[in-house]
Amino acid sequence: MTDTGTLALTDDEAAAIALLADGALRAPFPTVDQASEADLASAIRRGRRSLVVRDLSEPDGTPLGEAAEVLARLGTGACATFRLVDGDGRWVPAGPTIYLYGPTPDHAEMSHVIAPAGVHYFRVAPPPGQWLALTELAEAVFESGFTAAEAGTPQPAAAVLSVSGQAGVRTILVAQGEASKGVDTERVAFTSAAHAVEWMLA
Repeated sequence: MTDTGTLALTDDEAAAIALLADGALRAPFPTVDQASEADLASAIRRGRRSLVVRDLSEPDGTPLGEAAEVLARLGTGACATFRLVDGDGRWVPAGPTIYLYGPTPDHAEMSHVIAPAGVHYFRVAPPPGQWLALTELAEAVFESGFTAAEAGTPQPAAAVLSVSGQAGVRTILVAQGEASKGVDTERVAFTSAAHAVEWMLA
């Protein structure tokens, strides 16, 4: 880990870790075309070589040190996620993209932040309050919406907050003055982002 306790991995390195995680790491890779098997395979090969050079992996691909800690905490997948989407529901990289891993959102064992440039920041044993920060982001979107995007970058239309628990995956979509459950299904409106979050955790 770095001095801040955060392990930074490139898209290629994260793709190599994802292959070992048996689907537990489902995060996007901004600089890799995941729809292309050839591009994804090339990224994984580059990532494996890079992890070895950084002493984060054995030559056979077995993670070492901080990379092994990250892999161990991926579990069966994220317990909570936050991302921005455009009007067509496509992910908008130029905004907060955050994954939490652990038994529940309130007890996150690891946080994962994805930068638009394709750098993944993993922090094991993050400080308390990570889940609260995500709900506050959703509430801020509900209250104020989004600032105008820079020229040439997609404009976010909504924030998507998801939680995985005993009731399965529950997802809410939040825009200015709007909060609803369901993204691909018929939406049900809430009077506030806070009420939507309560439904997620019920």
